[in-house]
Amino acid sequence: MARLSADFFELQDEARRGTTRLVLLYLAAVLGVAGSLGLVVAAAYALFVLYWGGPLPEGLVLDYTHLTRSYFQVLTAAVPPRLYYSTSAVALAVMVAASLWRIWQLREGGESVAELMGARRIERQHASAMEARLLNVTEEMAIAAGIAVPVLFVLDGESAINALAAGYAPDEAVIIVTQGALNKLTRDELQGVIAHEFSHILNGDIRLNLRLIGLLYGIAAIGQTAHQLMRTDVSAVPLTRAERIGAIEGFVAGGLLSLIGYFGLFAARLIKAAISREREYLADAASVQFTRNPDGIAGALDSTRSLHLGTFVRNAHAEETSHMFFGQAVGDGLGPSFATHPPLDDRIRRVHPRFSRDEYRATREGLRVRREVAVLDGQGNVVKTIIGSAPEAGTAAGLLASVGQPRRAHLDAAARLIASLPASTRERLKTPAGASQVVFALALDEGEAARRAELAVLSARRGAAFALETQACSVEIGWLARSRALPLAELALPVLKELRRAARDALIADLGAVVEADGRVSLAEFVLFTYMRQRLRPGAGRPIGTRIARIEDVAADLRVVLSLIAHCSSADPAFAFARAADALGFDPGGVLAKTELSGPSVGRALERLRVLAPLAKPRVLKACFDVTLADGRLNIAEAELVRIVAASMECPLPAYFAAQDPTQIAR
Repeated sequence: MARLSADFFELQDEARRGTTRLVLLYLAAVLGVAGSLGLVVAAAYALFVLYWGGPLPEGLVLDYTHLTRSYFQVLTAAVPPRLYYSTSAVALAVMVAASLWRIWQLREGGESVAELMGARRIERQHASAMEARLLNVTEEMAIAAGIAVPVLFVLDGESAINALAAGYAPDEAVIIVTQGALNKLTRDELQGVIAHEFSHILNGDIRLNLRLIGLLYGIAAIGQTAHQLMRTDVSAVPLTRAERIGAIEGFVAGGLLSLIGYFGLFAARLIKAAISREREYLADAASVQFTRNPDGIAGALDSTRSLHLGTFVRNAHAEETSHMFFGQAVGDGLGPSFATHPPLDDRIRRVHPRFSRDEYRATREGLRVRREVAVLDGQGNVVKTIIGSAPEAGTAAGLLASVGQPRRAHLDAAARLIASLPASTRERLKTPAGASQVVFALALDEGEAARRAELAVLSARRGAAFALETQACSVEIGWLARSRALPLAELALPVLKELRRAARDALIADLGAVVEADGRVSLAEFVLFTYMRQRLRPGAGRPIGTRIARIEDVAADLRVVLSLIAHCSSADPAFAFARAADALGFDPGGVLAKTELSGPSVGRALERLRVLAPLAKPRVLKACFDVTLADGRLNIAEAELVRIVAASMECPLPAYFAAQDPTQIAR
C-alpha cells in the first residue's frame, strides 16, 4: 500500500536510506556480473583446450568417447585460477569505471538527464499553446508547493504518454514530458501527471533515481559492448580471410558477453523494481492529495491504455531511465517481477476505486464540472468525495505538516496569483532580461528616497533603459510585490537559470548592490537576496550530503536564526525565543540582541542548517513556527524568514499567504 501517513521528513530519510540500500544492491549485482563473466571465460577456455589442445594437469587423461565428462574434467582441473580471477577483476574494474563515468556525466543534475536523452527545452517566448498549458500547470504547482518552478523539456517525436522528473534537489529539478503527453492529455489529466512528478520531487525520489542511473550503467556496460560486437556484418565488410575470422570471433565473443549482459539487465531491472514500484503508488496517491481530483491521475493512466504505444518510450536511453518515468517506459517481457511500474489497473483502482472508464471517456473533454474533491485515508486510497475543502489551521503543527505536502487550497491560490499577473509582467518572465527586471523590481524599497538611490545604482550597473523598465515593472506588480515576493521570484527562476555562470554571478552582485544602495538592508531585501543567491549560486543543482546528525551540534546557528525571527515578531523577543527552546528540547543560549545579528552570520548559520540529517530538520522548523506564532498571528516578515530557513534545508514550504487576502495580511 502507498502510505501517505509518513511526513516529508520521514520520506526524505527513507530516500536517504534507500540510497544506502541501492549501493549494497549495486555491489552485489556487480560482483555477480563479474563472477559470471569469469565463469563464461573459464568455460570458453575449457572448450578451447578440449578441441584445440592445450596444457593439461599431470595425470589428467581425457576420454573423448565421453565428451561431456571430459569437458567438465578440463573445466574443473585445467583452467588456471588466475584466468578466472583476472577476468572477474577486469570486469569489475570496467563496471565501476563505467558507473563513475555516468555519475560524473550527471553531476549537474536534472538538466544532464535532459541532455542525455536529447530533450528540447521549452522556451517561454516560443512556447506553443500546448507547451504554454504545461508551463501554466507547472507554475501553479510550484508556487503551491513552495519551490522554484522546474525547468521543462519535451521529448519530441515520442507519441506515447509519459513524463519524468530529475534532479538532486527540489529547487533544481527538471520535468521532461513526451510529445504524446502534451498533445493527448486533457488539462486535468496533465495536472494529475505533473502532480505525480511533483511528489517524486518533494519526497526525495529524484535524487535516488538519478543515482540509480549512474550506478546501474556499469552493470549494463557489458551488455552494450556485446551488442556492438554482435552488430558486425561478417558478410559485407571483411575483405580477407583473417578479417573475416576476426569478425566471426567478435560475433562469438559478443554472443558470450550478451549472456552476461542479460544477467546484468535482470539484476538492474530487479533493483529498479525493488526501489521504484512502491514509490509509484505513493506518487499516485500524492497526486490525488495535491489536486483533490482523482479523475485527473486515473484519467491519465486510463488514457495510456487507449494508445497503441501506451507509455513505451523509444528513446535510446529509455532503459537506463525507465525507473524515473510516470509509466512503464520499456517492455516488461522479462515478467511482472522485473517491471519498474505496477500494473495500470492496480494503480487506477488504488487512486480511484469507483472509476468508470465508460463514464469517464464520455465526459472526458470537460463537458462536466466536478465540484467534488477526494478524501483519502491514511494509505492514500480515495474513500469518499465531498463538496469543497476545509482550509488548514494556522498552527505550528499544521504549518509543519504542510512541508512537502501541498494541498488543493495552495494550488487554487497559486492559480489565482498567476491569473492576477499583468500581461506585461507575464511577457517579462519569458526572457532573462525581463525576469531580471521582475527580481530587481521586487528589491525596490517603498520609500521614495531609498528607491531613488536603488534605481541610481541599478542604472549605473545595468544602464538607464534597464532601470526605467524595472521601475515600470515595479508599478505593474504593485501590491503583489510585498505579499507575493518569493512566489514571483520563483516564477522568474526558470528563465534566469538559462544564464551562463558569469551572468548569474553578475545578477547576484548587482542585486546585492541595489539592496545596499540606501545604506541599510531591510528584512524583505535580505530574504529576497538570500533566496536568489541560494538558487543561482554555483553548484545549486548538485547533491548535498548529510554532515550533521545531531541538532545539538548546530545550537549556535539555531540561536542566530531564531533570534532573527524573534525580533520580527510583535511579541517580546525573549518570550518568543523561549517558546523555540521548548520545541527544541534544549536552550540554544538565549535570544541575541539585534546588534549581534548580521547578514553574514545568518548566512553562515543557514549553511550549517542545510546539511542537517532529514529527521533533525522538523524540530528546527517547529521551533521557527513556535517563534512566529508567539503573538498568536503570522506576519509577512516572519513567514518569509521561515520560508528561507525551510528552503535552505531543502524543505519545500507552501506559501502560507498565497491563499490570504493581501489587504488583511499583517505587515
